Amino acid sequence: MEEFVQSFFDGTLKQHLLSEDLPADWAAKPVKVLVAANFDEVVFDTTKKVLVEFYAPWCGHCKQLVPIYDKLGEHFENDDDVIIAKIDATANELEHTKITSF
Repeated sequence: MEEFVQSFFDGTLKQHLLSEDLPADWAAKPVKVLVAANFDEVVFDTTKKVLVEFYAPWCGHCKQLVPIYDKLGEHFENDDDVIIAKIDATANELEHTKITSF
């Protein structure tokens, strides 16, 4: 317990963040599926241009965007340097990015 409290005061305590398991087929569809575990590797790849949708499965606006976003993914599917991706922001938290509304 002392070590935990000391790490808090030292500023070295890591925040517990939600993350889904990475699906085996995360890159199989035109719109790639991101989770906290693969977000940085994919999004911060300087050799790619990446567009990410942060969505909530229950959000009406997010649901309306699905067919349009899927079409965008299909349009860029064969471009090796463009990635269209999405992340469920209700199940995946990122240390550097905080989502407050959808």
